[in-house]
Amino acid sequence: MFDRRHPPEPKPREASINDRRADDMALDTVAAIVRSLAEFALEQEGIDIPSFQANAEAWARHVSLASPPPGAPENDLQTRKGRRDWEGVRRFVRGYLSSSFRRMGTVTADLRQVIWVFIRSISQSFAEDENTDTRLLAQMNRLEELVAANATDVLKREVMDAVRTLTEVIKERNQRQRERMQFLGSQLHTLGSALESARRESETDPLTRVPNRKAFDEYLTRTVEMYKAFGQPMTLLIVDVDHFKSINDTEGHMTGDEVLRRIADALSKTFLRKSDFVARLGGDEFAIILRETSETDARVLTERMLARIHSISIVQKTMPDATRPATVSIGLAPITATDDEKTWIARADRALYQAKQAGRDRIATVAD
Repeated sequence: MFDRRHPPEPKPREASINDRRADDMALDTVAAIVRSLAEFALEQEGIDIPSFQANAEAWARHVSLASPPPGAPENDLQTRKGRRDWEGVRRFVRGYLSSSFRRMGTVTADLRQVIWVFIRSISQSFAEDENTDTRLLAQMNRLEELVAANATDVLKREVMDAVRTLTEVIKERNQRQRERMQFLGSQLHTLGSALESARRESETDPLTRVPNRKAFDEYLTRTVEMYKAFGQPMTLLIVDVDHFKSINDTEGHMTGDEVLRRIADALSKTFLRKSDFVARLGGDEFAIILRETSETDARVLTERMLARIHSISIVQKTMPDATRPATVSIGLAPITATDDEKTWIARADRALYQAKQAGRDRIATVAD
């Protein structure tokens, strides 16, 4: 029963004010905690961060100002009476922590899966290299242990170390590959030069050092193709050393070889353009292909060639003090629209036969 004689002593006014201040501070502290959750929010499953931050700010105002909680109508009686939905606040905070924890678990699992794929890919890529760097293998093994051990913080550091190690290994391997490629390039250049030298040697007559029949056939084919494409004048000369068998029989093969060398030299010094092609067909027979050269111009050059050949002296064994000039017979054939390689050579051969029949040491032409 209430004792009217001893009524309860009223609280001092100062204590009541302190209690209200403590209550206000507690409310402000809870509201600040909720706002901190929004400020440093982590990703959650099915909730975007801006929406979560707006919802957290609404709960913070509800705690500090007794405004309606999220989802409550504006005329909510409990809110107007100043009461807070503490159960709703607890559900909001717990829901955030639970959702962000699940999200972190998913992210960590995805990270582990990516690292597993990374490890397997790197291991497979370098498995075929006999010189696989032991540092990289050790780093990969360490990563495997950490992934299995679920040590996320250490795993992050190890991943960064692995990336640095891998970068160093790749740089070193790239440097070795560049050096290897430079060495191979040098070897290929040397081999290419050797092959080119061998090719030129295979296409060069060993006695006279002018191109041989093989090289002549290839150049003749290309010349005919150029004529068909551009229609420029081309002229073919077949040159035969006069009485060469007699020179070999009476003066000897050494003298005969020397005559062939000097005649080849005379031909090369007469036809000096890069496109002029002098070749030895075999025996005592030579051929000259003159691109972009008319019959008239070819005849002028051939006359100069004859004069140069006449300056070659052949020493006679039977009369050591006596010499005689070398002479050649020449068949000249300008190319025609109906010519191919065979018909062009055949016309030049017919012209050569006519030069011999006419007494040798001369030029003969068969136009068609």
